[in-house]
Amino acid sequence: MSLNNIVSACGAVGSAVVGGIYTNFSVRVMPWLGSLPDAEAIETMQKFNRTAVQVPFTTFFFGTAIASTWTVVHNVRKKDRGIGDQISATGGLLYLAGWVLTIVYNVPRNNRLADVVAGTAEGARVWHMYLAEWTSANSVRAVLSLLGAVGLGVGTAMNIISKSR
Repeated sequence: MSLNNIVSACGAVGSAVVGGIYTNFSVRVMPWLGSLPDAEAIETMQKFNRTAVQVPFTTFFFGTAIASTWTVVHNVRKKDRGIGDQISATGGLLYLAGWVLTIVYNVPRNNRLADVVAGTAEGARVWHMYLAEWTSANSVRAVLSLLGAVGLGVGTAMNIISKSR
């Protein structure tokens, strides 16, 4: 198996893991937080956000971005690009779109929520805006990551199968 296929397969796995985490937050965690009293929900989400930036998640989050970038650049530069290369490059681009969304949209909202004091009117106002905006964007990045995983995985599988023939 080529280095590109190995990197693309790692990107597929990473994209699926990240997409699964995002999906869990949109489908289970955020609705649960929305059912809590505002102050408790704010404090809980602030704790989630502080603990999210640790080695397990950041390894998948940034490692998958690196694998996706590698896949896109390598496959776009290939002279003899096949359909598998195009599909895996598209998968890499989809993951990267969700990655950029995280940085430009979700992280600033996390930072804004980190600055509020739970139990205040301002905290409640920010929380309700955060709950709607962050969850919607999180759902989009979940879909982008999961579609990225499919593209990376299917394209890589196609490349492996075509090389074995």
